[in-house]
Amino acid sequence: MKKVLLLLLALIPSLALATPMHSICHNELSSWIKANKTISIVDIQDAGEFREHNYEGSLATGNDPARLKKLARRLASSKGKVVVVSTNGGADAEKASELLVLGGVSRSRILVLEGGMEAAAKNAACDCCKPAALQDAAK
Repeated sequence: MKKVLLLLLALIPSLALATPMHSICHNELSSWIKANKTISIVDIQDAGEFREHNYEGSLATGNDPARLKKLARRLASSKGKVVVVSTNGGADAEKASELLVLGGVSRSRILVLEGGMEAAAKNAACDCCKPAALQDAAK
């Protein structure tokens, strides 16, 4: 029984990583910014990408686990949603989100920017913003 319990405890972090984060499209994020909603934007792009495209007021951490964990301690006691921005909204954003969770930020507060800054910079149409007929055609 003790071995089973230890195995379960060892697997819990892996199970947490298997749960994808919720996401937000760049159009909705822009509307939140314009409406002055309480949000924190954590930007994990590398320095060059960040200089090229970023949201004003973003917290630039790069994809540095130590910086993300330190920031997580600060964000854990803040209010509002936490939006993780990466170059393309991929696995790196999910991993950074998990580091924030491990650092004390509630999973329910974290969102990943769909398509990352690549989609935002191109002002790409996202599924939630397309007319219903176009969404059905894409399926």
